[in-house]
Amino acid sequence: MSTKVLFCDNWEFSKNPIDTEYSENLSWKRVDLPHDWLIYDTKNLYETSTGWYRKVFEYKKCNECVAIRFEGVYMDSRVYVNGVLAGEWKYGYSTFEFDITELLQDGKNVITVRVDHREPNSRWYSGAGIYRRVWLKTYPDCHLISDGIYISADISGQVTVTAEVA
Repeated sequence: MSTKVLFCDNWEFSKNPIDTEYSENLSWKRVDLPHDWLIYDTKNLYETSTGWYRKVFEYKKCNECVAIRFEGVYMDSRVYVNGVLAGEWKYGYSTFEFDITELLQDGKNVITVRVDHREPNSRWYSGAGIYRRVWLKTYPDCHLISDGIYISADISGQVTVTAEVA
């Protein structure tokens, strides 16, 4: 059975100069998501900087696949699970997810997300950070791929549905 759990509470955040690497010694503060770090200084809405997010949580491994799904992270992001890169996403306006099954361990786990915000990058205020919801998803080995169902119709009214399965 598939589950989708909101994963927005009890994150920590650290704002830093651009290209700052992760460290336990960064200045961390508790935040809930969605979060935009630029909005807190309205006199500097276009600041180039790097934000780090982290969340510590407990997990019990079982026979299921696990993914983390981000509905929006602006701008360039990298997601790590227990210090290992799960994936990166370069487009800040679209949803993405990574399979993290093999990166999780029994007990304590740490997800960290690096977000680089460089200016100029947009004609309007874009914000910076994990600005939409995050989900932790579980699903069986055999499943439909997220966003993998396609529907098309031709001029005669013929409808075609295709799906990606793993």
